[in-house]
Amino acid sequence: MKYEIKKFGYFPVFKLVLTICLIVGVVLGIIFGALMGAGLGGISQYYDMGGIGLSGAGAALGVIMGVVFGIIWAILAGVVSMIYVFLYNLAAGLVGGIEVELEGEKLSRICPDCGYTLANDAVFCPNCGKKVGL
Repeated sequence: MKYEIKKFGYFPVFKLVLTICLIVGVVLGIIFGALMGAGLGGISQYYDMGGIGLSGAGAALGVIMGVVFGIIWAILAGVVSMIYVFLYNLAAGLVGGIEVELEGEKLSRICPDCGYTLANDAVFCPNCGKKVGL
């Protein structure tokens, strides 16, 4: 069966992109932040801070910066995805959407009122009588 994606919803795409980018951005931000921040530990030889060394402060600062940059990156990616959705919906309205060919078992139809499983050619639900169309 061939289907055409004519339109994407803005909020579902934003949610998906934000979630993926947030996870990836924060994880990568923590890794890179810790690696880069560990280099800042070398300044502890110059500052005694009353006997408290700064060797862990560089890594901690790097991790915090990594998390913040990961969150900012996710928000920016979400906003950019909204622009892409707008452009896709506009272009799909003009020239048609992406065609998708699906294989497998036919999806069963269900009455939105009572939840009864409908025959594929049903126009009315045999259980509650609601018009369900084809």
